[in-house]
Amino acid sequence: MERLRRGMAENGQKEGITFQLEVLYADRDTTRVPRLIHEAVESRPAVIVVGGLLAAQQARDATRTIPIVVATSSDLVDAGVVKSYSRPGGNITGLNDLADELAVKRIELLHEALPKASRVALLLNPQFPATTKIERRIRGAADALSVSVTRLDAADAPSLLRALDSLEKSPPDALLAGGDSLQVQMAPEIIQRMSSMRVPVIHFWPGTAEAGALISHQADVLHNYQRAAYYVNRILKGAKPGDLPIEQPTRYELVVNKKTASALNLAIPRSILLRADRVIE
Repeated sequence: MERLRRGMAENGQKEGITFQLEVLYADRDTTRVPRLIHEAVESRPAVIVVGGLLAAQQARDATRTIPIVVATSSDLVDAGVVKSYSRPGGNITGLNDLADELAVKRIELLHEALPKASRVALLLNPQFPATTKIERRIRGAADALSVSVTRLDAADAPSLLRALDSLEKSPPDALLAGGDSLQVQMAPEIIQRMSSMRVPVIHFWPGTAEAGALISHQADVLHNYQRAAYYVNRILKGAKPGDLPIEQPTRYELVVNKKTASALNLAIPRSILLRADRVIE
């Protein structure tokens, strides 16, 4: 939210004077999101800002008139949320995050960082619309790298914890977070449980490497929220969301946690460390 506020200020908007920001929190419970979106629609705001594909779909279903800015999401076109990236149409615009392409990049980073890792657990949410594409792309890349991928399904917190605990008898060489909001909300639990099994985690969300994942890599989501303010500002000044092209990510962030590597007795190749935007010593 700080990045969104910063972006609004950069666009000449003054909180409390030219706009009011009301933030609705799900408190790590993704099942609350539809109700929160309904509350937002009922309050008739000038713009609704959401993050993630599921929230974008739910916001689309809740209103076809209130402008919606998606701060970060994958597959907006494939999921039918917008007509195209260049001409979204309707009441939705925002930023795309190339989830499937970056998932491929993460397994390539995993292989480069851990060349002896041959068994990888892939954590996926079967209810996440982009899961099929993400899994297909990852398996294709894994086959080329001679890496075996075992799929773990988790659609809610209890099933995610059960899926992680199922690895205890035969831990994989690494766990790859496939990408959805549940894996963001449950990142601390994922990292803690895998650390207890001495399994490195490759995640996609900012802050997860700082929390103990070996590597995090994704489009710069914080920058996306700051950039989302550009869309909000344009809409407040009269632009139609459907006329504002959806942006592709231009900034990416690779973070490596050497403390985690040392704790797991792993040596991170220099090539990875040199490319990292940040290295946690």
